[in-house]
Amino acid sequence: MKQRVFTSILLLPLLFFGLISEIFLFALILSICFVVVSETNMNLTGGEKRFRTTLYCLAIISSFLLIISTLKFSIYFLILILIFFITSLALNILGLKKLDENIDISQYSFSDNSNFEKIILRESSSIFYLLGIISIFFLYQSYDDLMWILIPLITVFSVDTFSYLIGSKFGKRRVELIAKISPNKTIVGYFAGLFFGGLTFFILNIYFGNMFSNLIILIFMSSFIPIISIIGDLYASGIKRNFGVKNYGNILPGHGGLLDRLDSVIVTIVFMNLVKVLDI
Repeated sequence: MKQRVFTSILLLPLLFFGLISEIFLFALILSICFVVVSETNMNLTGGEKRFRTTLYCLAIISSFLLIISTLKFSIYFLILILIFFITSLALNILGLKKLDENIDISQYSFSDNSNFEKIILRESSSIFYLLGIISIFFLYQSYDDLMWILIPLITVFSVDTFSYLIGSKFGKRRVELIAKISPNKTIVGYFAGLFFGGLTFFILNIYFGNMFSNLIILIFMSSFIPIISIIGDLYASGIKRNFGVKNYGNILPGHGGLLDRLDSVIVTIVFMNLVKVLDI
C-alpha cells in the first residue's frame, strides 16, 4: 500500500503541469499513448511486437497532428470509442467464458488462426484505451473545464483507495461472480468504494465543481461514476486474465503498468465526455 501511495504522489506533479500547460499536456498524453501501446502488446514477441508497436505509434502521431489542426470534438469520435469498447467488452466476456471451459491459458497463441477473436480483443481494447486517452483533449479545452477532469480523477482514486483499505481490513466474503478475474475484491470493499466514491463526487461538485446544478442529476452522477470506475477495473482485469498476465507492465511500483493505474480513469473520462456532449 505504501508503494501505491508513494507512486500516486509522484504522479501528481505530472498531472499538475499537464493541467496548467497545453504543451505539457500534449506531451504527457502522447507519452502515455506510447506506453499504452507497449503495455498492450501483451505476450507478443519479436517481429510481431515491433511491427505492431511501429504501426500504432505512426497512427498515434497522425492522430495528434489531426488534433492540432482541428481540436474539434465530433460525436462520431465518441461513437467510435463506444463501438470499440462494446466490441472488446463482448469479446472479453466470451474469452472469460472459454477460459472457464478450458483453463489452460498456455494453449492460446496469437499466430493460431483459431484464436482470431483474441487478436480482435487485444486490438479493439487497445484502440479503445488510446482513443479514451486522446479524448481528454476534448473534455479539457480550457480552465473552465478543469473540474471535469479533476473531480472524476479524485473520485476514481477514492473508489480504488477505500475499496482496498476497507475491503482488506473488514472484507471477508468475495464477490463470487467476479472471483476468477478479481479474486481479492470483497463485497464490503466494493460497497465502501461505491459509497465513498459517490460521496467524494457529490461533495466536490457542491463545493468546487458545480457541473450539475440539478440535485437529482447530481445524485445520479454521484451514484453512477463509482460504478463506471469499477466497471473499468473489471474490464481491464478480464482482459489480463484472457491473456494470462497479472499486470500490463511494471513501470509503476505498487501498481504494475500504467494501464493498471489508468484503466478505471479512461472508462470514466469517456463517460464524462458522453455526459458533456449530451449536456445533461
